Amino acid sequence: MRVLVDGYWWADGPISNRQVQREIIRHWVDLFDDELTMVVPHKALAGIDAPPGVTCVGTRLWPHGIASIVDYPRIARRVGADVAVVHNFTPWTGRSAVFVHDVMFQTNPEWFTLPERAYLALVPWTLGRADVVATSSQHEAERIAAHNRGIAPVVPIGLAVGTELASATPTRPAGVDVDEYVLSVGRLNVRKNLGRLFTAAARSGAITPTRPLLVVGEPEGARADLGPDVRDAVTSGAIRFLGRVDDGELAWLYGHAALFVYLSLDEGFGLPPVEALSFGSPVLAADIPVMRENLGPSAAYVDPYDVDAIAAALQAPPVTPAFVAPDWADVTRRLRAAVVSALAPQLA
Repeated sequence: MRVLVDGYWWADGPISNRQVQREIIRHWVDLFDDELTMVVPHKALAGIDAPPGVTCVGTRLWPHGIASIVDYPRIARRVGADVAVVHNFTPWTGRSAVFVHDVMFQTNPEWFTLPERAYLALVPWTLGRADVVATSSQHEAERIAAHNRGIAPVVPIGLAVGTELASATPTRPAGVDVDEYVLSVGRLNVRKNLGRLFTAAARSGAITPTRPLLVVGEPEGARADLGPDVRDAVTSGAIRFLGRVDDGELAWLYGHAALFVYLSLDEGFGLPPVEALSFGSPVLAADIPVMRENLGPSAAYVDPYDVDAIAAALQAPPVTPAFVAPDWADVTRRLRAAVVSALAPQLA
């Protein structure tokens, strides 16, 4: 089978998009004998570190959604691809399988900026043209199907801990001078619910300058304002923002955390608590369906809207995790099986 694969974010771009593209492409070429051609931005073509056996071609169109919709069909025809495997944005013509991260912009537009909503509107506009629609969880598969009629059945394929993170040498981040801390990892936007977490942390008495809440992540999209009690906690060092850290530093933080807290209001999958459990950290997660689906009994849960309950949970003894981490090889096998099933008449 000849497959055009979407590598637009292979070298740079949103971390979640880049990780999914890299892991699926690497495992696909390792597991199967298909011919893979990877599309990347033309400006990155010369320095791309593609896996052996993967041919790279460039697209000059930007942004990613426009390139995928408009230019990928032309490239697929040129290389004789049987199918294009893409992310979020479906090529306008040709056989395709699209992995959709989530459609929360349809159910909760208030969590997104106006430019984000305008750009993401291209996702449902083209989704009906896909032969295969895949996503990360059953929860998200049901949401995509409920809000996008007339599309192919949505297949949940899962996500897993990134290869680089899993194999990284743990390295203590510079400036982390405490031995006990609570950890939060994720983009700093209103959906991640950090405002309630910070307020609860300030109230709880469990977060102090000597046992701080360490926050890993960068600002993105719509963000919540912080109250004076939270600003005081930041000033005292009880809440500390580490920004973006590398894989070795993140591995160290996960491995040494007294508790990992993830209170997002909703997710398509929610990878950070899966990562935390994989490194042995106890997890306190938002009591929402997708977290129950992915973490099961390995985490403790709390109502993400109840500040007092969050404060109490931060004081409670952590759950000792017993967790079997998902695997990227299985994720890739599920995606390819869905593609082969959809294209069976054509490939026969």
